[in-house]
Formats: sequence, C-alpha cells, structure tokens
Amino acid sequence: MYPSVRNTPDIGVASPGKRESLSIQIRRIPATVLILGFTSLFTDISAEMITAILPLYLTMQLGFTPFQFGLFDGIYQVMAGILRPVGGLLADRWRRYKEVAAAGYGLSALSKLGLLVSGVVWAPVVAALFADRLGKGIRTAPRDALISLSVPKSELATAFGIHRAMDTFGALLGPLVAFAILGLAPGAFDAVFMVSLLFAIIGLVIITLLAHNPDLLGQTAATVRSVRMTLRAALTLLREGRFRAIVAVGGILALLTVSDPFLYLVMQRNTDLPIRYFPLLFSGTAVIYLVLAIPVGRLADRIGRERIFLGGFVCLALVYLGLWSAPTQLAVVFVCVGLLGVYYAATDGVLIAMASAATDPAVRSSGIAILTTVLTLGHFLSSLAFGSLWSALGQRETLFGFMAGLLVAIGVAWFWLLRRDE
Repeated sequence: MYPSVRNTPDIGVASPGKRESLSIQIRRIPATVLILGFTSLFTDISAEMITAILPLYLTMQLGFTPFQFGLFDGIYQVMAGILRPVGGLLADRWRRYKEVAAAGYGLSALSKLGLLVSGVVWAPVVAALFADRLGKGIRTAPRDALISLSVPKSELATAFGIHRAMDTFGALLGPLVAFAILGLAPGAFDAVFMVSLLFAIIGLVIITLLAHNPDLLGQTAATVRSVRMTLRAALTLLREGRFRAIVAVGGILALLTVSDPFLYLVMQRNTDLPIRYFPLLFSGTAVIYLVLAIPVGRLADRIGRERIFLGGFVCLALVYLGLWSAPTQLAVVFVCVGLLGVYYAATDGVLIAMASAATDPAVRSSGIAILTTVLTLGHFLSSLAFGSLWSALGQRETLFGFMAGLLVAIGVAWFWLLRRDE
C-alpha cells in the first residue's frame, strides 16, 4: 500500500497545478513515516505514563521536597536537549539513522526496567529516569532525519504532521492508562512501571524489525560524500545562511515562549479552576494539536512553511494577550487552550520540516540536533526568566513583557525568513 522508503528520493516536488486530497497524500506517505509514527505512539504511551505519576511518586514514595523535585525536574527536562547532538553526529557519521534511533529507544525501554527493580531507593530511580532522557536525546534527531529523508521536500511538513499526530495520540493515552491502573489498584506504581515497560518494548520492536535506513546512493556525490562528522564539522552548518536564520529565529522565539505548565498555572490561579480539572488543560491542548497536526502540515507545504510557523507564534501571542487582558474569564481559558493547540500544530513539525529542507541529507541529523538543542536551551532559559520575573514583578506584568517581546521577535523573524526571500 505504501511505497518503500528505499524508492523515495529526498528531492522532488508535487506536480504544479494539481491539488491532491488529504487522503491521497496520506496514502503516498512512505511506510517509514508510519512505522516511526507507531514507534513514537507506543513509546509516548510508555513515557507519559511515567510523566503523569512522577510528581506523586517522587514526593509521596521517595519523599522529595518541593525544592528537590524542582531541581530534579529542571535537569530532567534539559538533559534530552543537550544530548541530542550526540545522536545526530553518530547517525550522520555512520549513516545508521535507524540503528542510532533504535539504541535511544532501547535505552529508554531499559530505564523502565530500572524503575521496576529500583524499589523506593532514590539513587537508582533517578539514574533510571536520567537514562530515559539520555535515550530520548539520542533518538530524536536520527528519527526526524529518517522521516525527512523518506519523503520529497514538497511533503515534509505533511509527513511531520502525520508523525506528530501519532506521537500526540500516544501522549494522550499514556496518562489515561496510568490513572486507570492506579484507579484499579491505588498506589500500585510497580504496575504502572510494568505496563510502561511493555509499551516501550512494543515501540522498540517496531523500529527494530520494520524500519529501514534510506538509500542515499541516488543522490549526488557531494550529498553522499564520506564525511567524518565531528561537533566542529556539524557547527559549520551554521555558516549556511538559510539554516543559520532558522536556528536564530527558533532560538529567539524559544526565549519568549512561556512553558505550558506556567500558562496553565496562570489560568488555574486566575479562574480558581478546581484542581481536579487541571489535567484537562493539558488534554485540551493535546486534542486540538492532534486534530490539526496533519491538515496544518499539509497547508504549510502548500502556502509556505514559514508563514504557517510565524502564524503559530501569532496564536501564542494571542494567548498571552487573553491571559493578560481578561485573566478571570473562564471562556478566555477555553479559547487559550485551543490556541495553544493551534500553536503547536503550526510550529512543532513545521519547524523541523523547514530545517530539513535547508540541510544536506548527509548532515541532516546533525542539523536537526543543533536546532532542537538551541530550542531546548531557549525554553529552559525562558522558564527561568518567567518564574523569576513573576516572583519579582507579578504575573500580569511578566505576561505583558513576554507578549511585547514576542511581537517584536515575530517581526524580526518575518524579515529574516520571508522578506529576505522576496
């Protein structure tokens, strides 16, 4: 039903003048995209099962103080981003994208086994959780490179939209499975770890047995040249004007992107939303993202990825405006939750598609790794700044400052990404 990745060239364009239906475009997506989608779906069920119970497990079972949990969470979140260049460099050096990605998935699966056998001793539990982040850092760039190398450039955003939709569906199911288990057996964290391990193994088996490395032999000699990739060699990608602009724009916008937990906390505090409904804010955004990821990706391939990407950040600015101007209105909260879903659909996979189109296939994994590392560091610094300014100046003042800064950054990004091309 689906063409083999080995027969799908990296270069290619859709026939001008023809507008294919979404169902036809999806049928033309190579099997590799769907295989990696199912891998991510099962892996995200596994990962989000752990994420959903982690605050409870670390504070109630292991006795972490709020400070200890905050310190752990900060390191835990940034680890994967810092380690992504490792996976990207290795995949480009060896031309073994599948194997490097599978090693990352395998390490994450092994971490679930570590949680299962660690009991309530904090040191091995933390080591297992950090191993999971290491696995995520290793696998992300090679996996995204596999996706980008399996489709024509004209369909990159659509392919990433399909993958992100499947990934998000897994992220939606994970917490539901975890809470269903704890609902049947309160406090049975070991049961959650066991089921999480099983889902992780399914994801690992799918990529190991079904995915294939792309055949780059059809590309030009320059594309497939044997390059010994090093960090220094990878950083030379930043000399390429288009890729450098994408990384710079992504980094600047990441610095002005308030994290979801902070935004949801603002919504909850301003409206006195009952705590039991708090998880629904995450779910609401994820549902909108799931529904829109594929059609927005397809639209980006049609009218321009840069326009859709910047439109997503306009939606984020509207979220800031809503929470700043009408913070106590519950209707505004619903609108903001929806706008966050639109923001993710317009930016997440679309940005990776932009970077993929701007990099040579021989160094694509490293390029994606550099971009996602910059984004992770930007988001980390943004969270530190937003939290500090909230404590020092207040919530509304901080939101206004981030909104103003984001609008300026969107204007700068429009000049770098669009005006330069005209």
